[in-house]
Amino acid sequence: MQILVALDGSRARSPVADWAAARAESLDLGLALVHVIPDRWAYPRESDRQLALRRAEDLLTEEAERLAAAFPFLAITTHRLSGEPATTIASMSSAYSMVAVGTDRGPGTEGQGYGSVSFQVAVTSKCDVAVVPDLARQERSGVVVGVDGSPESVDALDQGAREAQRLDDELTIVHVTGPGVDPAEGRNVLDAAVRRVKNEFPSVVVKEVLDTSRGPGEALITAAAEAQLLVMGCKGRGGLSVLVGSVAQHVLLQVQCPTILTRS
Repeated sequence: MQILVALDGSRARSPVADWAAARAESLDLGLALVHVIPDRWAYPRESDRQLALRRAEDLLTEEAERLAAAFPFLAITTHRLSGEPATTIASMSSAYSMVAVGTDRGPGTEGQGYGSVSFQVAVTSKCDVAVVPDLARQERSGVVVGVDGSPESVDALDQGAREAQRLDDELTIVHVTGPGVDPAEGRNVLDAAVRRVKNEFPSVVVKEVLDTSRGPGEALITAAAEAQLLVMGCKGRGGLSVLVGSVAQHVLLQVQCPTILTRS
């Protein structure tokens, strides 16, 4: 299996490619670098399209060579494709273990105008998606996962525990009780999540957060502010009626750290 990395060509060095390569190497997976250019109709002149094609090939070659030097045992393939980027990447997603996309979002960046391609890919892909912002270098630690008692959040919990185990870092489990919810019910959800991790992943150090003052999205954003990874379910209690839950949408529009959106 491979991790698919969607390159947008906006930077000489791709933080999302570095992140995905490190993860692929640690899990003995391959890496597929993909760059999508618009279809022929998008170019006023054929010379413009040919230039875009050459630049795409150069981008893929340079990035593959850079990553091969940094990760010499990693199997890397490259793919130059034409089409609408988000639709093309999402249509390929079922053949990969994960899709990794970058984003121009970062802490404090809000609004619909940022990271639209990465958001569309995260919403419409058929496998787990990692959204990786270009963060300033700083010490980050811990894996954060949000739980709400739904089957989707149990999948996210297991993924978060596996990631914490792989990274040899602690896992923070976050559950939020909204207005009118008995705090005891929230405590039961959180306790069940902690027991599951301790039984299935006994080497993982667990912290727990029962947040009674914020909404779920804000609670996860706060908890992930200095984390090295956030894991959350694509959908929670919204079920099959939505492509992506409102909490996931809220978090993806204010990405704090590399964020994995899991699918059942």
